[in-house]
Order: sequence, then C-alpha cells, then structure tokens
Amino acid sequence: MIFQGLFNILDLYLNEIDLFYNAIHQYFRSTISSSFNITLIEEDELDSKFEDILNLIKPELLELGLESVEIESKLSDPFVELKKEGFKKRINVVELYHDKILPIIYELFFEKVVDYLVGDKVAPLMLKLKAEGFLPIEFIMELRNLKELLSLYPEKRENLRKYIHIQESIINKLQENKVNIEKLEDIKEPEFKLQLIYLIYRIIHFFNLQGMFDFSHIKTYLKENVDDWLIDVPLITLKNPDIYFCGIYLAKQLGVKLDKERIRKFLLDLSEEAIDRYVCPIVEATDGVYYFIKSTEMTKTFLSMEQISRLIKTEKEFFESNYLQNLETSQLVVILKMYSQLGVTKMEREVNAITEEIERRVTPEGIKQFRDGFVSSEATYYVLFNHYMNNTLEKLKDYDILSSIISRIYRNLELLDFSIDTNYDLISETFYSLESLKLFNCIETKEMIIHLAKYLFPQEVVEKISISKEIIRGNTEFRHLKVDRVTGETIY
Repeated sequence: MIFQGLFNILDLYLNEIDLFYNAIHQYFRSTISSSFNITLIEEDELDSKFEDILNLIKPELLELGLESVEIESKLSDPFVELKKEGFKKRINVVELYHDKILPIIYELFFEKVVDYLVGDKVAPLMLKLKAEGFLPIEFIMELRNLKELLSLYPEKRENLRKYIHIQESIINKLQENKVNIEKLEDIKEPEFKLQLIYLIYRIIHFFNLQGMFDFSHIKTYLKENVDDWLIDVPLITLKNPDIYFCGIYLAKQLGVKLDKERIRKFLLDLSEEAIDRYVCPIVEATDGVYYFIKSTEMTKTFLSMEQISRLIKTEKEFFESNYLQNLETSQLVVILKMYSQLGVTKMEREVNAITEEIERRVTPEGIKQFRDGFVSSEATYYVLFNHYMNNTLEKLKDYDILSSIISRIYRNLELLDFSIDTNYDLISETFYSLESLKLFNCIETKEMIIHLAKYLFPQEVVEKISISKEIIRGNTEFRHLKVDRVTGETIY
C-alpha cells in the first residue's frame, strides 16, 4: 500500500515501462500455459486450481532471487484472496492468474527496480533479471538515466532510499521481536493484553504478516474469557481503545466465533448508558462513541434513528471555541467522520466550528494534536483523511507533511521495544504514520501524486508528472487500491 503512488510516478515518467510489464507477463504466462490445460475451471475447482497456481509461482519467484518473506507477504494480501462471488463467469487458469496473481508479481519486481535506483544492494538480482529477459535494454537505459539524475540530488536520493526501506525496516523489527510479540498473549490483565495486541496486530496486518505469528493463545483467550473483555472501561483514547472493541476486532480478524446476540445486547445496553451519562455523548465521550459505532458496524448491530439522534444530540456550549480547543485534533476529525458514517446532515454550524478549530492545528512545522501542542502522526492522519473526505486535499499542497511522517517512523523504530513495557504512543504513532502513507498512495489524485513526487524525486520528474494529461494510466498493470471516503478502510 505504501508503494502504489511511487509506482504511479514511475509509470508516468518512464516511457519504456510497458516493455518491462510485457516481459514479466510473457515469462509467467508461458510457465502457466506449459503446466496447465487452458480449459474453463468449474466453480468447485477454483480453490484447488488457485492453490496449484500459487504453488507453481512461488518456487519460480524464489529461483529468480526474491526473498521468501516478501513473497509470502505479498501473496497473503487480501487482494489475492479468492472471493468466488467476484467470478460471475467461468474462467480458465491463465485468466485466473492474470486477474489475481500477475499484479502482485509486477509489484514484487517493481520494488526491486526502485531499490536499484538508490543503491547497489540489488545489483546481482538485476543482473539475473536482465539475463532472464525481464529487463529490456530500452528500459534499462531509462533506469540508468534516472539513477544518474538522482545522484545529482543527494537529498532526494536519500528521501527515496529511506522511503522504500520503511517496509523492510518494520518487517525486520517484527521478525526480530516475534517471540516477544507472541509472549504478549500471556499478559494477565485483559485491558493491557488486548489493547497492546490490537495495536501491534494492526501493524502486522498492514504488511500482511499474520502468517508469521502464532495467535492461538489469544484466540483461545477471546473464546473462553468473554466475561473478562466484554466490558466498558474508563480512560479510553484513540491510542487505548475500549477493550471490548479490541476483542471484537481481533475475534473477527482471527476467525473466532462469538455469541453474536450477546455482543449485540452488550452494545445496545452500552448505548443507553452513554446516552444517560452525557449531555452530548459525541463530544463529551468522542473516543468511546467512536469505538462503539465501529463495533456496531463490525457486528451488524443496527441502531434506530432515535438512538443515533440521542448519541449525536448537541448543545451550543459544546461547539464554542473555548470548549473545542481542549479536544485533540484527531477527536475533532472523528466527530466529523461519525457524522458522515451515520448519515447526519443539517449540522452546518457544528461542522463549521469544528473545521475552523482543525485548521488552527495545521502549521508549517506539521499538524498538531492541540493548538499549542506537539506535531502528531495521529493528528496528521486524521487531518489528511478529513480533507480527503471533504475533497479539499489541495489545501495541504504547500505543507511538507511527508518528511515529518518518514522521520517519525524511523525514530519510533529505534525506540520501539515489544514487551509488557511497550510504549503505546510509539506503536500508535507508527501505525498512524503508515496509515498516512496509505492515504498518500491510495488516494490517486494529482495533488497526492505530485506531493509524493516532490518529496522523492528531482524537479525534472515532478515537472513531467505535473504536465501529464493523465495521472493514472488506464493500462497500468499493478494494483490500484482505493480508500473508502467514509470509513477510511482499504478497498481491494
């Protein structure tokens, strides 16, 4: 997800890139065609045929010099999941490979090409790919020219180098701490156990590395100790979610079956408590209401219009400037996000007051969590998403947001220690930094792509992208993931 925008930039800049795509496609199509009969697949054969294709492709990728971890990470992406409802018509093996696996193969090789631009680590692999016919001479010449151009701009070259190694750095950190992460499942206090594992799991899931870890203990805990975690606790923040929400989320992700009616009854009772406890729940208890709404969506617990109206009821004093200034930037955006999710309209006064307060937090130094507070990755993500939600991303075009995000990721990785004493802020800030990069990459607008290009490449590249009539070429072969404008979830 953090390479898509980079791929778009290179796809627009490199004139001979279609030769690269074609070379990869022809190689693997030949492999598939020589190993399978090109006949239509019956619906009951889809799973087995798909597994056969994967088992054929993986050894080929390893033989070509790609690493096992990166292959498994890519092939564990939700995009690769075989959703039979997506195949309305019968298809053959080549079409199945083309639709579900080929885009992933392009990305695996594309990442190596980008790595070549900033260093010599992948030089042996590039030589092998050239020998195998993956790198046509015209494409190689373009890459060399771009590599030489980058060498004239050391700052841009370093920005690009650090950017493309983020994924590798985080995966290495997770691998090094595999044992420690799995031991976290044995923490006795349910709130610490679930909040910590939830935060770490979100990062693991971001890179599709779930298969690397043994979550059997936490699955057993979730199933057998519902009374311990299906509770509401005080002092909830976006960094420290309600433990019932963490439990519901992890159970859904890990395939743990829960008593749906029990969960729904708990949630409905919780809504009544919130309504009785607060005058204006959505402002006074923003984080708690947010995780409640997310939980109702996950469990398909439908709220009545009366329940919704009571949750979002307003009083004028809660939207005065002197009250709103005490809320975190992320909380302000979450209120707007909930209005959107719940389909609330006719709140123009409240929305304008919140928007004005948010704008006070956007500064040349970065996006702050409070007016006079610190720059925050959490605040950065939510402000970016707010502008995406409202089609106003152009307002951020002159702010150097990416340099702050990248530097914070590397700083946090140096300090991060996966143990009972893990700092929640470090994990949360790392996660929100990644989510911000997802927005830069998967919101495929001219503003976002040029923003990336300005940070990563010399002006010559930026100028060519800027004058391009199309930002996304129709025949690009890698994936184009999207972001839901209401929920912020990735659309595969």
